[in-house]
Amino acid sequence: MKARLNRRDNDYWLHNESGETIASSWGVSGKKLSIKKCNEIFLSSVVDVEKLVEDDWDIYGEQFKNTPIWDYSEIFIAGFNKAMELNKDKVFTLDDMKEAYSRGFLQQGIISFNLLIQSIQQPTEIEVEIEQVNRLNIDKGIYEWQPKLDLEGCLILKKINL
Repeated sequence: MKARLNRRDNDYWLHNESGETIASSWGVSGKKLSIKKCNEIFLSSVVDVEKLVEDDWDIYGEQFKNTPIWDYSEIFIAGFNKAMELNKDKVFTLDDMKEAYSRGFLQQGIISFNLLIQSIQQPTEIEVEIEQVNRLNIDKGIYEWQPKLDLEGCLILKKINL
């Protein structure tokens, strides 16, 4: 079953195709969402640049091992082009940049600035699929599709790759 996973700060909620809330990370009753699993789904949509560098270094690092620093221009250009390619959908508006500058300048904190930039870059809504299992409904005596739950009783979600 398709649904939309929404995030605000560190809270998550799930909407069905009609827009009704069917689960949340703070829910006490009804269907629950695992904050850890939701974080993983959202983080999988954001490029981890540091990991990308480590992976590329493991693959290509040896060939640049003895390269003098003044010959690194090709490496920097390739890295810049890769970053532009991966972040082509992450465009900042003038208002976004003004707010980032204000927060960084007024609060004089790079952490605040970084958190703002991350919140602008990262999506707040992702399309997911609720994993389901065909179980016997003893009361009705028929098999029905029901949401699959993990060991903590939270819905199991899978990101839909578009």
